Amino acid sequence: MIVRELSDGTVLVIAQEGHADVAAQFAAHWGGGEFTKLDPYQSMVFGTIYHDSGHREMEADLPIDVERGIPYGMRRTPPGLSRGNADAENCQWMRKHDPYASLVASMHRSGLRKRRYDTVRMRWADRDEVVAPPAGEAPLGMDAAFGDFEDWQREVADELHVEGRARDLLWHNYRVLQVFDLLSLYLCCDGYANGRMREASLERVPVAVGSDKLAELRLQPTGPSSLRIDPFPFDAPLQLAVMAHCVAEQPDVTEAQGREAYYKAPRQALVWDVTG
Repeated sequence: MIVRELSDGTVLVIAQEGHADVAAQFAAHWGGGEFTKLDPYQSMVFGTIYHDSGHREMEADLPIDVERGIPYGMRRTPPGLSRGNADAENCQWMRKHDPYASLVASMHRSGLRKRRYDTVRMRWADRDEVVAPPAGEAPLGMDAAFGDFEDWQREVADELHVEGRARDLLWHNYRVLQVFDLLSLYLCCDGYANGRMREASLERVPVAVGSDKLAELRLQPTGPSSLRIDPFPFDAPLQLAVMAHCVAEQPDVTEAQGREAYYKAPRQALVWDVTG
């Protein structure tokens, strides 16, 4: 679950598939100005929609932080509650529907354990730190990503003839998926401090397939739920939305009580306007 703390002691809880849908809304409109449109478009949007659907297995059982009476957030969930095979099973489900999408989504899962292969990253204006290689360690990149392929991924890559320009395209598409994922996390949870949206920059954003040019997207809040991105990489101004549960903390409850409170919680539509 995505959990965002509010100043009144309540939390907004967004399912991982809700977060993925926000990412997919970004993906559907990618390609404005110097930024090239997605290719293959259908596969990339499909892959973005379902890239986090492995979390459905854990969210179906809704693990509750009984000390607070709310669902665990993704970064606070005890390791013992994770479903180790769920992501792999989700990728195999995707493979049946769209092999290319499954390949990009599986690269995303591997990259999360390796600083997103030192590609796209968020820098916060109020905090001078980024996720970067340790001192003295060379950045990871395309070779590391392809070197991590499992046997089934190599089979898919061979079936799709991923070599030459197609290999560059796959690497480009992996990186733009990181853009969609990070932008969605920004809106759903990470982009807030003290009840307000935070100024930030998204660094190392790829511009075009086969090009070494990288852009820095500056994220500038313009209101409580509005954001300006410069340069603007989408084909039109966006209005994005997701549904959240608004849950009040109730300390020291049972898991059953915590689940009931979540199911009964009022829903709140979160809507953002994103312009250039």
